[in-house]
Amino acid sequence: MIKAIKFSAFYFLISTISFSQQFEKFNNFFNDQTMRIDYFHIGSAKEEFITVDKIYDYGIWAGSRSNLTDKFNVGRYCIKIYDAASGELIYSKGFDSYFGEYKTSEDGANGINRTYQESAIIPSPKNEIVFAVERRDKENKLFEFFRQKIDPNDVMIIRNETKDPYVKVIQTVNNGDPHSKVDIVILGEGYSKNDVNKFE
Repeated sequence: MIKAIKFSAFYFLISTISFSQQFEKFNNFFNDQTMRIDYFHIGSAKEEFITVDKIYDYGIWAGSRSNLTDKFNVGRYCIKIYDAASGELIYSKGFDSYFGEYKTSEDGANGINRTYQESAIIPSPKNEIVFAVERRDKENKLFEFFRQKIDPNDVMIIRNETKDPYVKVIQTVNNGDPHSKVDIVILGEGYSKNDVNKFE
């Protein structure tokens, strides 16, 4: 029983130290805000490339401030954010996309190019970063096929974007601090303006 208590206390101490280090890493590299990188994913099963469209900086960061790099290694693609000065990996997230699905279609296999808009949601960086995108090869290994430096002080970044006046947000449940909760959004697709009460 005493050994179990000692082990539990040791595990708690190690977990606390690890969490503290991760939180410190967040504070070193990021502001408690959100950066959204909109980009176009273009190509087919034979080739693909990316062009950055617009970058937004807004609101608080609602994601984790301790688990900054993806440990699951799932998805056809992975976004990786590096500190430009040191080259250190400071954020990553695996994902899948409509473009990935298109590559498996008949048109995609025949080399017909299509363009899909995608967005990367990351914590707002304090300093210049490298935004990189990786994809899986035939052996299911990730390799980088796009990278671009982003300066968070760039005057072209759109800040404090005003909310679309046609969008109505109905908050049904608020369970606390968004840093430790998961946001779930239900979109009222197909409802007209007169159906708002019905949808709600």
